[in-house]
Amino acid sequence: MHSIYSRRLPSRWIRILALQGGSGTDPIHVRLQEADIDKWPTFAALSYVWGDPSQREYIYISGQEVSVTKSLFDALRHFRLPDQELLIWADALCINQDDLEERAEQVQLMREIYSRSTSVMVWLGLDTDGQAVCAIPLIESIHQACENHAMAKGVELLDMAHFTPATQKFEGLAGVSISDITTVAENTNRPKPELASWTALGWVLSRQWFTRVWCVQEIVLARSSKAYIGSHSLDWIKLGVTAAWLSEQSLATDYNVPDELEGLSWDTAYSMFDTDGLSESSLLDILVTFRDFDATDPRDKVYGLLGLVGEENLKGFRGVDYGKSVVDVYADVVRISVEASGNLASLCYAKHGREYARNGFPSWVPRWDISENASNLLSSLLLTAWKDGDRHGLPSLVAFEPTADGTVALSGVRFDTIAWTTDILDVEHFKKEILPSEAANHPFLEIWHRASSSKGYAMSVSADRPFAGIMEMALTLTAGFTDGYEFVMDLETESLSQFYADFLTDASSRRRRASTVWPRHVQKMGTCGPSLWGAEYHLF
Repeated sequence: MHSIYSRRLPSRWIRILALQGGSGTDPIHVRLQEADIDKWPTFAALSYVWGDPSQREYIYISGQEVSVTKSLFDALRHFRLPDQELLIWADALCINQDDLEERAEQVQLMREIYSRSTSVMVWLGLDTDGQAVCAIPLIESIHQACENHAMAKGVELLDMAHFTPATQKFEGLAGVSISDITTVAENTNRPKPELASWTALGWVLSRQWFTRVWCVQEIVLARSSKAYIGSHSLDWIKLGVTAAWLSEQSLATDYNVPDELEGLSWDTAYSMFDTDGLSESSLLDILVTFRDFDATDPRDKVYGLLGLVGEENLKGFRGVDYGKSVVDVYADVVRISVEASGNLASLCYAKHGREYARNGFPSWVPRWDISENASNLLSSLLLTAWKDGDRHGLPSLVAFEPTADGTVALSGVRFDTIAWTTDILDVEHFKKEILPSEAANHPFLEIWHRASSSKGYAMSVSADRPFAGIMEMALTLTAGFTDGYEFVMDLETESLSQFYADFLTDASSRRRRASTVWPRHVQKMGTCGPSLWGAEYHLF
């Protein structure tokens, strides 16, 4: 045990740094004191990046010289008060990092440590090049311009910044232009935004703090938080709203942003800010959301986010254990996900390229330590439609029991068999009318003819259900959703009829010579209605 720690902490106790007063280049003196977290001790929590382990400085803990990273040293020097003690929690010193058991217990207290602290102080580092001087007035102006816009629309700023349903009709923050920000700056006697200001903003948002997985829960759980860059500070909400505004500008312009915004990176900052509803998310959803964030210990890609997961979504979790391998920790995620959800959605994130290097990982275990840009076939929206019977209250069909050698054998029921196939139905097939010359080899028409024919193989067409095949085709091609993402089979009779009418109207609009391409009985079925797919054909 490290000599600065007198003992292993009792269950649900923490250590707090008592940072002694001082100024300038005075040596940094602290002492460690223990506290029962359930008695709500008073302290501020530090959120920072450990930084380069080779760059170190010395502080004194109860008179004993101790080496710490320069990042922590700079933060302690900045936050100490001139002539009084400051109680602060900093993980590198308040946890005995060499004691894996204590470390595991303290990680499981992180939610309470950061949510019960009086404030979270975000240390982004020193402002050695004077970038913060240029960036902070711009951030203040962006925040105020967004606040003015929200007020004019009669919407709370945070609602608008978080894309709540109430603001969908208002274009969110995309309605705030650069000229609006310039006007705010001029009216408040702040510097007019110049290219150097935007460059400085990019510098702030690219601080390493915005890339670390531990920092996510530290800021999300905070009751009150402020960011510090050198001698400058600003409320975290202003940084978050700035990131939200940048994100909406990008989406509104289809990523063709104005020159001032070119090259700015805001996505991780926005992910840390736009966390409404996160407490209801599963462990899997949270891991996917913050997959691109970094951790020195790959196991912390999971453990560093546990504080964001509600207890009801951690059923089957057996506790933090740094004695486990990375493989075992990541395999636990799959097990927990399957047990909690009754589906195999977690397997969608086990991606393999043309050449798969096993490196000790079973093929079914997602590599959370590797960033993954590929999209997944199974979205959370579609999962609710295709969950194995659970939507109707039936017992789960999934039994997930890896063998000792890491092999997983899955059993299920035969739902159906594939009777025939067509060529791939591509989005290009829906962007123009179907000409008679294309009819013979068009996959959509092949499906249509089979579906509308009483001789269609494996279709449900019969004398009393002449259009059953067309109905099945409509459900298949739309995944059972309307253009408003409602479940078709949940629609009232009138709306369901309109759904099928829309399908026929849209399909009929794609032929130029109906008598040549479409069967006569199908020509009579079309009824007018709004297009099911719309111009973007987004359901395909």
